[in-house]
Amino acid sequence: MHQARLNPPQSDLALASHRKQTSASKANWPALLLASWLTLLSDLAHADTSRATQPACGSAPADPAAAQPETLVRTLYDIVSGPAHQPHDWARLERLHAPGALITPTQHQPQNFSAAPQTLTQFIALNQRLFAAQGFYEQEIAQQVQRFGHIAHVWSAYETRRTAHGPVAARGINSFQLLHDGQRWCVLSATWDSATAEHPVIEARPLESLK
Repeated sequence: MHQARLNPPQSDLALASHRKQTSASKANWPALLLASWLTLLSDLAHADTSRATQPACGSAPADPAAAQPETLVRTLYDIVSGPAHQPHDWARLERLHAPGALITPTQHQPQNFSAAPQTLTQFIALNQRLFAAQGFYEQEIAQQVQRFGHIAHVWSAYETRRTAHGPVAARGINSFQLLHDGQRWCVLSATWDSATAEHPVIEARPLESLK
C-alpha cells in the first residue's frame, strides 16, 4: 500500500517564492541602485554631447588679450570707450565672451536696486542706443583677480567720463566671471554696482570697499 503524498497548497508555494525573491532583491539593492545611476548618467551624456565637448570660450580664433584675465578685462574697457558716432569693435567684444554669456546692467532706483539680465547681443544694442550721440569713456582704476583652475573672478573698480579727459561722471565696481578653455580666457558673466554715499569708491583705495 502506497502512502499518500501531501502537496502543499499553491498559495503556500507562491508565498515562499515571493519571500525568496524579496530576500534576493534586498541583498542586491546596492548593485541595482548603482546600475540605475550609471544608466541615468549614460543617458544624460548621450542626450546632449555638444554641451560636454564644446570649448568653454567657443570656436572663434583666440584674441591675444584673452591670454590673461588682467589684459582681457582692460581690453573690454577699450572696446566700449570712445567719442560719439565712433564705431566700436563689437565683433571683438563677442570673441572675448563665452557662448551664452550674460551681462546684467544695474541701476539705483528710489525704492530699490534694479537689474536687467541680457544677452551680449542685447547689451551691444543697448550701448549703441545710449552712446550713439554722446561720448563714453570707462577706465579701470584698480583690479583684483581670484583664480581656481579654469575659473576666475575679477573685481575691477572703474570710473567713467563723457570725454577722454573730462571730469569723472561716476565710479563703481565691475564683477566679471571668467572661464578658461585650455587656450584662452573669456567672460561668462558681468555685472556692476555704481558708488553711492552708502558704499563709496575711494579714488586712492578703490578696492578697499570690498568686504
